[in-house]
Amino acid sequence: MKISFKWLKQYVDLSESILAEEVAARLKASTVEVEELIDLSKSFENIVVGQVKSIEKHSDADKLNVCSVFDGKENWQVVCGGSNVVKDMKVVFAKIGAKVKWHGEGDLIELSKAKIRGVESFGMICASEEIGLGEKFKSKSEKEILDLSSLDLKVGDNLAKALNLDDAIFDIDNKSLSNRPDLWGHYGIAREVSALFNKKLKEYKTEEIKFSKNGGQKLSAKVEDNNLCQRYMVLAMDSIKVADSPEWLKTKLSVVGLKSINNIVDITNFIMLDLGQPMHAFDKAKISGTEIFVRKAKDGEKFMALDNNEYELKSSDLVIADNEKVVALAGIMGGQNSEITENTTNIIFESANFGASNIRKTSTRLGLRSDSSARFEKSLDPNMTKIAMQKAIELVMQVCPEAKIVNKLVDEKSFSLNQGPIEISLEFIKAKLGLEIEKKNVINILSNLGFVITEKKDKMFVKIPTWRATKDISIPEDLVEEIARVYGYSKIEATLPTFIINPPEKNKLRDLERKAQQILSKTCGFTESYSYSFVSPQILQKLMLNTENHLELNNPIAKDRPYLRRSILPNLLESLEKNSHEFDEVAMFEIGQVFHVEESGVRMEEKSDELLPRQDTMLSLVYSAKNNKVPFFEVKSALEKVLAECGVDFSWQESEIIENYLHPARLSKVVINDVEIGIVAELHLAVQKNIGIDNRVAVSEISLDKLVDFIQEKNNYQILSQYPAVLRDVALLVDKKVTNLELLNTIKAVSDLITEVELFDVFESDKIGKDKKSMAYHITYQSNEKTLETEEVEKVHEKVLEKLKKSAGAEVR
Repeated sequence: MKISFKWLKQYVDLSESILAEEVAARLKASTVEVEELIDLSKSFENIVVGQVKSIEKHSDADKLNVCSVFDGKENWQVVCGGSNVVKDMKVVFAKIGAKVKWHGEGDLIELSKAKIRGVESFGMICASEEIGLGEKFKSKSEKEILDLSSLDLKVGDNLAKALNLDDAIFDIDNKSLSNRPDLWGHYGIAREVSALFNKKLKEYKTEEIKFSKNGGQKLSAKVEDNNLCQRYMVLAMDSIKVADSPEWLKTKLSVVGLKSINNIVDITNFIMLDLGQPMHAFDKAKISGTEIFVRKAKDGEKFMALDNNEYELKSSDLVIADNEKVVALAGIMGGQNSEITENTTNIIFESANFGASNIRKTSTRLGLRSDSSARFEKSLDPNMTKIAMQKAIELVMQVCPEAKIVNKLVDEKSFSLNQGPIEISLEFIKAKLGLEIEKKNVINILSNLGFVITEKKDKMFVKIPTWRATKDISIPEDLVEEIARVYGYSKIEATLPTFIINPPEKNKLRDLERKAQQILSKTCGFTESYSYSFVSPQILQKLMLNTENHLELNNPIAKDRPYLRRSILPNLLESLEKNSHEFDEVAMFEIGQVFHVEESGVRMEEKSDELLPRQDTMLSLVYSAKNNKVPFFEVKSALEKVLAECGVDFSWQESEIIENYLHPARLSKVVINDVEIGIVAELHLAVQKNIGIDNRVAVSEISLDKLVDFIQEKNNYQILSQYPAVLRDVALLVDKKVTNLELLNTIKAVSDLITEVELFDVFESDKIGKDKKSMAYHITYQSNEKTLETEEVEKVHEKVLEKLKKSAGAEVR
C-alpha cells in the first residue's frame, strides 16, 4: 500500500523539520513495515515548466521545428518534433542532465547536448509519456507534446513542484497491516503519526448532507444475512455529469499508483484511500426496480465483473442484486452490467460493511483480489460507512454542482462493537514491560490514539474507539502493546531473564532429518528436492494410483494440483523425468509430510495444532542412470548407510506388492523389530514408460516417524578387529525365483568368520538360461582373534558353496 507524505500532512501538523525519512523510521519501528521511501521529485530533476518563445522550421527536416524555450531565466534552442507545438505554449522542458523515456519506451536516458540534422539542441520538449505522466495527461496522438497552457503554472518552476508532485511515498508491506483495519487509509496512518510525534490530529470533517426526507424517488435495500453484511447504505443522485476529474483528484490518485477513470469512480477510490472505507457507484439507469438486494448467490449463477472475466458463483458468495440480476460481487468488484460510463447521468452510491471471513473465502476461491476486498477482509469499522457516504456526496457536489439527491438515505444496519472499557493500572503496565512510565505519558499516548480514559484512584478504565474495536483491541495486554510501541521499544532496556531457563526437549525427529540429509547429500551423492504437498491427477494416473483415496482441496492454490499427497514419490518421479533428459544419472531425495484418508474420514492423530492433521514424515529416494541396470542396489545401499548411522538393527524381507506402480519381483521391505518402516523397489516397466523415462528406476520410501522410535541415544561399542579381512567374490547361477534374502541368510549362517555379504551384480540373459539369473556377491572373512590363513578361508568358502548348492541349487559360474 502506498501512502503520500503530503496527504498525511493535511491531517497532522508536522513541522518542516520533520522529514519523511524520520516518519518512515518511526513507523517502521512501531507500527508497520515501510519497505521503501520513494522521493517523487527525483524523477523530475532538471525538468521545468518552459514557454515556447519562437518557432522556426528545421532547414533539413520537414517534421521538425527549431524552438526557443524560456526556462524562467534564459532561452534555449531545442529541436522538437511535436505536432501541436505553438508559440507561447507552456511546455515540459527537460534540460541537459534530465532523465526521460524516449517516446515513452525503454529505459531512462540522460539528456546531453545533441546535434539533430545539423542543428544543436539543448534539451527536450516532452510528451507526457516521456516523463511518466501518461496516465495523468493522456495524449491524443503519438507526436503530441504535453500542453500545460491551461494550467496556472509559473514558467521556470520545477515540474514536480508545479504539478504538486514534490512528494514522498511510503511503500508499506500489506502483511504488516493485517491486524490493523484502521490503517488502510491515509487518515488512519495520520492518526498513528500524530501519536508517534505527539502532534495534533485534525478532525476528519464532512458536511452534513441534507437528505430528502419527504417525497423524492423510492429506493430501498434488503439484507438477507446480517452476519455477512453488518451495514448497508445506498443513496441515489441525479443530474450527474461524468467527466474527467479535477487535477487535484487526479494527482492524489496518481501519486499512490491509481489510474484516473472518471470523476465518479475517482471519488470512490479517493475515499477508499483517504478513509480506508471502500465504496461503489452503480449506473442507476441499469438497475432494475427500486430495491437493492444483498443476498447469497445461487449455485451456478454467472457474473461478469469489471475485470472482463465471467465468474461462476456458489451459494456461499455474497452478491448485490436488483430484481433481475447480480450487479456486484459484494465487497470485491462491481459488474459490467451496472458500471459508470461517460453516458451515465444518474447514480446510486453504495457504502457498506461486509463480513471479513466471507469476503476472504470468496475472493480466494475465485482468485479475484481487489483493493476493496483487501480492506473488507480486515474487519472494518461499520461507523465509517456513513462518514464515507457524506464525504462522497460532498465531493460530487463539488465536481457536479447540478447534482441532486433524490431519495432518503437508506441505512440497513445490525452490528454491535465491544468498546470495553478495559481496566489497567501502572503496576500492570510495569509488570508487563519491566519499566515505569509516568501516568500522564500513558494517558497522552492512549488519548492520541483515540482511546477515552476514565481514572478511578490507581486504575484506568479505557474505552476502545470504534475503529479499533472490530478485532484489534480486546484485552489489557493489547493496551500495554499500544503504550510500548508508541513510547518506543528502543527505550525499554534489555535485561537478562532472572529465572532458570531449561533447555528445550531434544527434537529427535528433526535430528534424524538432518542426519539423513547429511548422509544422502554428502556421502551418497543424492540431491535434495523440495516439492509442494499437492499432487496432480495426471501423475497419479500415470502411476496407476486412485484419486479417491487422496484428500481433495476445496480451494487449491494451484488448480492443476488439487490433491494432498499420500506419498512424496509421485512428485519426485516428475522431477526425475525432467532431469533425466539433461543428465545421465539422477539421484534425488526429499523429506516431508504425507496425508491419508481412512475409511472413517481424515485421520485425526494430530501432531500439531494446525487445521489439517500432519501425517507421517517420510524419506523418499529415486534413482536412475543410463548405464546402471540394477538401480535397486544404489537406493538400497544409500538407505542402508542412513540406517547404519542411526544404530538400528534392521533386516530386508520379502514384500507383497503394495502399489501398482512398483515392480512385483524387485521389491523388498525394511523391518525393525517386526515393524515395517518402508520399502525399496524398482518402478514397474509399464509405469516407467507412462512417465517417459528410458532407464530403469529405483525408489524407496520409509517413515521417519517410525524409524525415530527405534533409535537409541547410545550405541553399543563394537570392537573393530585388528586383523586383516579377506575378500572373496562369487557369481552364482540360480533359478529366477530364488531371492537375494534366501542367499544372504544361507551364506551368513555358515560361519562367524563371515562378517559381511554384499550383492553387487544381477545378470539375466537367454545365454545362461531363460529361467536362470546370475547373482554376484562380495563375501568378507575376518577374525577378531588372529590373521586368517588362506587354507582356513578356503575351507569356509567351500562350505558356503556347498550350502548354497544344497539349499538353493546354486552353481558357481
